[in-house]
Amino acid sequence: MEQEKSALIVIDLQNDFTLKNGKAHACTSQADITIPKINELIKSFENKNIEVVYFKTEWKSLIIKLLTKNSVKPGSHGAELDKRLTSLKKNIFVKNNKNIFSNREFVEFLKKNNINKLYLSGLAVEHCINTSFKEAQNLNIDTDIISDAIISYKCTELTPLLNKYFPSKNLVISSSLS
Repeated sequence: MEQEKSALIVIDLQNDFTLKNGKAHACTSQADITIPKINELIKSFENKNIEVVYFKTEWKSLIIKLLTKNSVKPGSHGAELDKRLTSLKKNIFVKNNKNIFSNREFVEFLKKNNINKLYLSGLAVEHCINTSFKEAQNLNIDTDIISDAIISYKCTELTPLLNKYFPSKNLVISSSLS
């Protein structure tokens, strides 16, 4: 039986999404609380020599660019990963939609490194986290949501969203991973 190899996936913690002055910011109060937890997870995973992967969004669709005020424009301050993330050593991938698996280099990275277990963190639970989780299930990749390391786009209570989108067996809390 193949040994389980894991990766922590940190999705879309970019300035335009996480900062109050961001062009298309999500719930910044949740980001303020969640980013330090994600930093703890990053440190814990790195200390165990488990891969940490970062995703950035760069919109290509003209309609989405217009709707998001041209947020996360390649090369802009808004497209950069939030400077509050304490470790950005490697494994930074770019996507132009809600699905992390749309990046072929990422899929090859998973295969090359024999990664068969993912832990999703970041934003937004209603969009990229949900879409990527569903696609991971379609690809038969064991995936958990770190329920206290995700952010919603709107400042709504996370518990109803978690219950709506994810089976309880796939929800874990960060302290169980340290």
